[in-house]
Amino acid sequence: MKRLCSLSLVMLIGSAVFAQKYVPVIKYGTKVSYNVASRASGATATVTLTILSLTDTVKLGWDIPFVGKGTFAITPKAMQSGTKLLVEEPLPDEVTQLDDNETLVFLSKDTFSSLVNNKTFMLNGYTFNVKPDTSNYKIDDKPADIFYAVTAKGNREIWILNNPDLPLICRSRRAAKALDFYMVAIKND
Repeated sequence: MKRLCSLSLVMLIGSAVFAQKYVPVIKYGTKVSYNVASRASGATATVTLTILSLTDTVKLGWDIPFVGKGTFAITPKAMQSGTKLLVEEPLPDEVTQLDDNETLVFLSKDTFSSLVNNKTFMLNGYTFNVKPDTSNYKIDDKPADIFYAVTAKGNREIWILNNPDLPLICRSRRAAKALDFYMVAIKND
């Protein structure tokens, strides 16, 4: 009987371990690539963002083929309480300083807190409500721990990594002005 109970306990613990979803590590040097599509022109581009700093002012290096390279700088205030996403093409070889209410491809801490605690949040002037995600979103071919949120009309959607330290937006459909984006790769060197 003891052996049966022990075996059952091991199987239960093992199944809990395997049921956990994937949350990639995001740190200095992490590269996140997105396919970005303009809804107006239909043009697409691959944008690679590299984490250059995660302290105080968050800095992300960007690289867009045939456009150039540069840096985004996001203020501590925006990281805490920003409610907008910057979605415009930056100037090459420059540091693009985001406003105190703008982040880039992640939610601010306050917005993420509202998502987790209230199952609703505001972004770019739209109210999003967290819903079950039936798409089984994957990162690196592993089922990812993702929040899915949609507006009341269902015409704007967003998928967000369940990472309170840096809630990365994995996919955005009509959540940002004029652009949709989808994460295609995340790599740590």
